[in-house]
Amino acid sequence: MVENGPVNESFRRRAEQRELAAEGSLWPVVGALLASAVLGTAIGWLVLSRANPPGSASLMKRDLLANVPALSLPVAEVDQRQQLLSRLRALQVNQSWFLQLVDESWLARSSQRGGGLPVDASEDAPLHQLWNDLAEEWLARIEQLKPQLRSRLGDLENNDWQKQRKDLMAQGVNARVVEQLVTAGAQNLLPGAFNIDKPAEPYLQLWYAAALRSLADLQIEMLETRPSTPTVFSTRVSPGGARLISIRVQPGHRLLLSIKGSPLMQMIVYSFNGDVVAERGALRVVNLPLEAGSPVQVLVTNEGVATGLLTLSCRVDQQVFMSLPALDPDPKPDSATGALYNSEQPSITPVLPSSPLQETLDKPTQVLLAD
Repeated sequence: MVENGPVNESFRRRAEQRELAAEGSLWPVVGALLASAVLGTAIGWLVLSRANPPGSASLMKRDLLANVPALSLPVAEVDQRQQLLSRLRALQVNQSWFLQLVDESWLARSSQRGGGLPVDASEDAPLHQLWNDLAEEWLARIEQLKPQLRSRLGDLENNDWQKQRKDLMAQGVNARVVEQLVTAGAQNLLPGAFNIDKPAEPYLQLWYAAALRSLADLQIEMLETRPSTPTVFSTRVSPGGARLISIRVQPGHRLLLSIKGSPLMQMIVYSFNGDVVAERGALRVVNLPLEAGSPVQVLVTNEGVATGLLTLSCRVDQQVFMSLPALDPDPKPDSATGALYNSEQPSITPVLPSSPLQETLDKPTQVLLAD
C-alpha cells in the first residue's frame, strides 16, 4: 500500500490537471457564444430601426393584430381588417405605406379635436369603424390607378417623373405650370386639403403617381393668334381631367379671353414666366395685361363627374400709346373768367372706338376643334 501511494497521487494530480485544462478551454467558447448573441441582437435592432420609419411601431402592432385575431377585438372587426388586407394584396398595394396614409389622414382630421389614433380596445370600437371607412375611401381612389402604378406606391421618387417634366418644358411650358398641371391631375386622388402643390409624404406618393399618369400622354393645344382676328377653340375635358392651352401673342399686343364650359370647370391663366395673371376660378372673360407676354398658358380642369365641353375664344389688340397735349409755358388768363388757357390750339386726344370682346367674338374667322 505504501508503494502504491505515490502512483495514486500522480494519477490524482493528472486528473485535476485535465479538469482544469477542460475548464480553461470551455470559457473561451462560452464567451464567444455570449459575444455573438449580443452582436446579433444589436445588428437586428439596427436593421429594424432603419427599415421601419418613425412611428412604424404602431403600424407593425396593428398589422399583427390584423393578421392574428386579438382577444380585445370583436370577430366582426377582425374580419373587416382581414378583408382590407386581402384587397391590398389583390391590388398589389404596399401595406405599410397604406396604413401610414390612412393614419396620417386620420390624424389630420382629428387634430382639431386633439384626438389620436384609435387603440385596439372595446372602448374605441366606434372609432375603429370610422378608421375603416377612411381606409375604404383611400382604397377606392387608389383603385383608379393602373396596376403598374399601384405596385410602386411607397417607392416612387422625384426622379421618376423628371423625363415628362423636361419634355413639357422643352415645348415651352413653364416649370411652375407643369407642377400645377400635375396637381390638377391629382384632384381625384388627393381630395380637399391634401390636394396642394407637392404635398408631404405619404401623400406625395399619390402626387408622383398623378404626374406619371397625367403627363404620360398629355398633348398641349397650341393656338396662334392674329391681330383683330378672333379665334375659337373647342374641346372636351374628361371628368377629373385637365386641358393645357398655350396661346402665342404678337409682341406689343394684349390678349382677350372668353372661356365657357360647365359650371364645375375651373380655369387659371399663367404668363410667359409662370406667374398667375388670372387667379383660379370659374370660367369667365379676362383681359390680360401687356406684361403677360407670350406664350400665355391656360389651364382648365373639370371637377365634375361627366365629360364637359370647353370653348375658348381669344383675340389680340395692339397696345396704343397716346401723348398728352403740350402745355404752354406762358398761359394767358381769360378776360372774362380769369382762367388760364394755352395760347395755341390744344391738341385733341383721340378717342378709340369701342370694340367689346363679345361683339367681335360672335363673328370668328378661325375656328379650331379638338377631340
